[in-house]
Amino acid sequence: MDREKVIKGLQNLRDAIANDFIHEVDQAVGTIDDALALLKEQEEQIESLKQTCQSMMEGICLLKEQEAVEPEVEVLNEIDKLYRCPKCHKHFFYEKQKYCDQCGQAVKWE
Repeated sequence: MDREKVIKGLQNLRDAIANDFIHEVDQAVGTIDDALALLKEQEEQIESLKQTCQSMMEGICLLKEQEAVEPEVEVLNEIDKLYRCPKCHKHFFYEKQKYCDQCGQAVKWE
């Protein structure tokens, strides 16, 4: 073998290895790009779920605020009692009213 053929063969081998390596790197970069795109999509979905959960929690809190509660009772004597709203402490005009006239709090009578 002459020197020129050896150099040419080594260069061809080097080029083949480099091309294989470049192809593998291109595939890996494509895979990484796909993975990053998927992670970004999942991150957006997670953020959307967080916002949905936050809205649900706020809704639950609002619903709980609307739940009927027992009135406060002030015993005046053995017969008479005064009932007040547990939220705003306004006295009720009549016993067994369903909502406070002032704040709208639902009232639960036993």
